[in-house]
Amino acid sequence: MKFHRKIVFWMGIVAFFSACTILDTVDENGILWEYYTPLPITIGIETMPSQNLVLFADEGGTLYALDAGSGLLRWKITPPLTITTILPIDNTLYVVGYSNTGAQGSVIYTVDTLNGAISLQRSFPIKPLPNRFLATPDGMLLYSSSQAVMVSNNGNLSTTYSLLNGIIAMERIGTEYYALIRETDNSTRIQKYSSSFSAINSGTHTANPTGSFLAWNTALYIGSSTSLLRSDTTPSLSLFKTFPVKSSMASTSLSLFVPSAETFNGGIRAYDNAGNQVWSVATYAPISYAPLVYNSSYQVIFSLDDTGNIGVYDASTGRLLFQRYLGSIQKTGLKLPMDIYQNYIFIPFSSPAKVVCFSLRYASTSQ
Repeated sequence: MKFHRKIVFWMGIVAFFSACTILDTVDENGILWEYYTPLPITIGIETMPSQNLVLFADEGGTLYALDAGSGLLRWKITPPLTITTILPIDNTLYVVGYSNTGAQGSVIYTVDTLNGAISLQRSFPIKPLPNRFLATPDGMLLYSSSQAVMVSNNGNLSTTYSLLNGIIAMERIGTEYYALIRETDNSTRIQKYSSSFSAINSGTHTANPTGSFLAWNTALYIGSSTSLLRSDTTPSLSLFKTFPVKSSMASTSLSLFVPSAETFNGGIRAYDNAGNQVWSVATYAPISYAPLVYNSSYQVIFSLDDTGNIGVYDASTGRLLFQRYLGSIQKTGLKLPMDIYQNYIFIPFSSPAKVVCFSLRYASTSQ
């Protein structure tokens, strides 16, 4: 295992706080620390600020817990299941997965955040889509391609809800749920459900959905292999923009930020509530895997293109503030969370396989 640590100065009172809130010295690339793994990361990253943990799993099924401030390994385990979900809820850590040889369905374990010891929580009869869960006021909604179950804030499981087959993503507006469904390679459906998961209405459009799905204000935005679709809450789908969208979008109350996966025309486009383009920037390569991330502390957009170039942009104007090559992400669905003060972002690179704690503060203010 190869671990690189940048120079860090510790002060006891500062080190008490969560998630990289230490006096630090980053290098010229904005890196506070980096942790190399033997295999690419496939699940996560999730953070657990109450325990100062960064959590992820690699394609070999090993679950890692790193100290968020130092990048040092707290513990790692290889549970007897294929991990689909790392689920921190308040001060409790759950891991969800399924056996490759046992009964169909999944198991949810409680994990001791101090040492990684696991205890069986319970079984439930669905296999959640990897890295896909939806935060709700009642807990976390886990869903497969045709079913869903709610994990409450105290770890209890609801009954299993049967849904329309072909789900690749879900969103929520108000008390109602919206399932994004790939019917065929040329047919997108949104199915609307009530708070109790009774089917209400649905709408379709001719497109191949990629799984990029965002509820913004009172509308839904759906990425496809050729375009960006928009739907109201009816739902009624229509063409919004004519470029492919494959990775996750970002938003503020006033702006929608969309990554373009168009070959030779990759970049970021920003739109206002009326659908007007506010600014557009080109990137060296398409953005197909890494999600866009909006940072409210510095009001910037973070991006990572398919060849491994990171960019930090002023969210109001699109002005480039920082750019470096650090490594690429080649896995879909990975998350790039920030620490609770939004000074840092945790990046799960595929090539080389590593997690990097990158300073958004440095990138936003170094000019």
